[in-house]
Amino acid sequence: MKKLLLIGSNGNLAKSIISELEFFKISILKISRKQINFLNKYSKIKLNKFLDKNNPDFIVNCVGLFENNKVDFDKIFKINTKVSWDLIQYYLINSKKKVLIVVVGSSAHNKPRKNYILYAASKASLHSIVKSSKELFKKTQIKLNIIHPPAMKTNMRKNFFKKNKLSLNKNKEVEPKKIARKIIQNFNL
Repeated sequence: MKKLLLIGSNGNLAKSIISELEFFKISILKISRKQINFLNKYSKIKLNKFLDKNNPDFIVNCVGLFENNKVDFDKIFKINTKVSWDLIQYYLINSKKKVLIVVVGSSAHNKPRKNYILYAASKASLHSIVKSSKELFKKTQIKLNIIHPPAMKTNMRKNFFKKNKLSLNKNKEVEPKKIARKIIQNFNL
């Protein structure tokens, strides 16, 4: 049976992926903040041990932090960028394995966002890391993709706009299940 690893498994997108895979024969592995806190200095070691033990066929990195300009620089980059970099480094060393990695970026990766500058910068960095790393995997069985979904109807987004007293245009939000379906298409199940 194929194995899918969801990183950031408690978020709305990850839950939608799980729901969309309900009728497929696939084992779903989950990493939430309880299993690995990616702000911890030992998170990379824990992630590597998890990957060694479980050897997933597919990985979807849904982990993310959406904060305003008061957020700590290191915190937002550790969550939004470093987790994917840790995955890439692991598979550069373990390049004989076969895996599809899908990283969830943001539509903010290439546009200015005055209310959440570091968030946009961390997603731009993530985009660059994934696109640049794809070259390193060309002659391997490792496939690396990034998707940049539009604004999704998630608790994280709703809480951000509420906390920062910004108006939320709900008409422009996409349901997470639509993005989940797009991600699942990559699996060729």
